[in-house]
Amino acid sequence: MASIEIVDLVGTRLEQAWDAYVASAPNGSCYHALVWREILSRSFGHDPYYLAARAGGAIVGVLPLFEMKSWLFGHYLVSLPFVNYGGILADRPDVEAALAEAAMHLAVRRGAGHIELRQSFASGLESARGWQVRHHKAALVVPIEPDPERHWVALSSRLRGKVRKAERAGAVFSRAGTDGLDRFYRVFAKNMRDLGTPVHRPQFFRTILERVRGAQILLVELDGRPVAAALAIPSRDTIELPWIASDYDVSSRYVNEFLYWKAIEMACGAGVRHLDLGRSTIGAGTYTFKLQWQPEVVPLFWSYWLPAGGTLPELAPTNPKFALAITCWKKLPIRVANGIGPHIVRNIP
Repeated sequence: MASIEIVDLVGTRLEQAWDAYVASAPNGSCYHALVWREILSRSFGHDPYYLAARAGGAIVGVLPLFEMKSWLFGHYLVSLPFVNYGGILADRPDVEAALAEAAMHLAVRRGAGHIELRQSFASGLESARGWQVRHHKAALVVPIEPDPERHWVALSSRLRGKVRKAERAGAVFSRAGTDGLDRFYRVFAKNMRDLGTPVHRPQFFRTILERVRGAQILLVELDGRPVAAALAIPSRDTIELPWIASDYDVSSRYVNEFLYWKAIEMACGAGVRHLDLGRSTIGAGTYTFKLQWQPEVVPLFWSYWLPAGGTLPELAPTNPKFALAITCWKKLPIRVANGIGPHIVRNIP
């Protein structure tokens, strides 16, 4: 068996080989593709380290990483920040181990306090020395039937009633490209403020719409005003909804339920096999809401490398030490939250 060589993609001519490997890897996500290196670097300014494992002249594994430094949140490596999936793709356990070791050496060399790999599948890191795996999150993925009626009848009568109520209230669904960005962002930014969470810059979403083929915005409007929105990204036989938001001020009109249903209808018409509703913390409110749509619960495997004596990071909103900041953030005017938020959230992966 050929020996394994780990190289950083920078300075090589392996870009096409990298993307070809990711496209063929059984557990590969759209985020492993190199276009996301450009999107994340351009949007947030963090340094990428894209490690490729080669054997016999061919790529046999990859690990995309970003280095993040913050006086408030620390110094760490993430695969991948700001998106749902990342981590190691490898043909064999020894390749996976070699990439994990290379990441550890990189972390020590760069002075990082930990590594976080957002794996969507089980791996050898579960038992690897120096690594811990958390199972606190899951993806909720709806298996799509060609006929939306089969989905409709499977929903509870209560949920169907909410969708009908939105229709009677005059909710209108549409799809858009960059021309819909302002309407999407108006809903998204308000929703994030109401949750007490800093918001991304609109340019981040514009770059996704411009650089990811097939990416689009899903909109629900009421009386001509955007009230619910999502960004949809195609990935192989799946449409993913990594960012979804609605205006809580009109929650009694059930516009969020209407948006989810129209997304299912859209997926049926697109001929895909799955609609990925995004990741959620198990047991959280969003997790419970998504369960209504009859998804499969796909466990996620977030793997952490920590130096000796290190403790698992906890950057979640449920961390008590962020409670006061979240409460204060919810009271900020939208304009102020939108101005300050991007400078904070760029360091929260």
